[in-house]
Amino acid sequence: MSAQDNSAQQQAPDSALSRPQLEEIVRELEAAMEETRQWLALFHRALVCRLRPDPEVVTEDAHRMSRFGRWYSTNRDDDIFSQPAFAMLVGMHQGLYAHAAILAVRGWKDDGIPAGEYDALLHKIDSFNEQAGRMARAFRAALSDLDPLTGTNTRMTMERELMREQQRMRRSGRPCSIAIADIDRFKSVNDTYGHQAGDRVLARVTRIIEDTLRPYDSIYRFGGEEFLISLPDSGPEDARRVLDRVRKTISETPIQIDKGDPLSVTVSFGVAQLVPRRSLKDIMERADRALYEAKNNGRDQVVVWTAELV
Repeated sequence: MSAQDNSAQQQAPDSALSRPQLEEIVRELEAAMEETRQWLALFHRALVCRLRPDPEVVTEDAHRMSRFGRWYSTNRDDDIFSQPAFAMLVGMHQGLYAHAAILAVRGWKDDGIPAGEYDALLHKIDSFNEQAGRMARAFRAALSDLDPLTGTNTRMTMERELMREQQRMRRSGRPCSIAIADIDRFKSVNDTYGHQAGDRVLARVTRIIEDTLRPYDSIYRFGGEEFLISLPDSGPEDARRVLDRVRKTISETPIQIDKGDPLSVTVSFGVAQLVPRRSLKDIMERADRALYEAKNNGRDQVVVWTAELV
């Protein structure tokens, strides 16, 4: 395996990145490849026609004047740029610009440039575009695991991560609880205000949940107006306390859905403890049964599954 392939494998898109951040990364990587193709055309025009090289090719620190270079310079302190694949990509970008500047000046002032030097430049450009393309595909794949409306992870990602959490529990013995959250009377929001208003409620409730949960908790779009929340290092009563804080914050935060009065929204929660040797399906059914009990008891509350709820 080449160093480039190995580095690309190390570039695992951070699950903490938001959908807008992932979209920006994909957009800038794809733009960098197109920009490199356009920049190479300027290089070839000057070389073939024996013209003074374009400033975009030979200006000192030309790579920093490019769109990719400006984007990197603006965001270089972000954690994502400390990952090996990005460090390699930036180094490749700087290297090909520096090499091209030397060859462009030699091609203009001298009779020509050695074929080996020219081939080496093309190899650098191809390597840059291949690396950028691999990374763009990786981040685009991460986007496919995000719900487009709420920006949360999807059910497919949820199942993978909950299985890993079960494995962690087997090793460490530390508890983990899950909860199914359901927006109360959500159908009436759609029926009264329209589906666009319903989408706004979903997105806003998601943001409140994310902002109120602990940093190491996770939320997933479970389906419709339901979400699944993973609460590591939490037994059922710990989870109840965390979720009761979330529930209270939602009920105290009116949501503006149009030019009229803001809408008050509540959420019900059903909690179950993750058990290493029990299937995820069974555990989610327990959480769903607890949620059903919360709905029957008047909504806007947290209910923990017990054997009596079977």
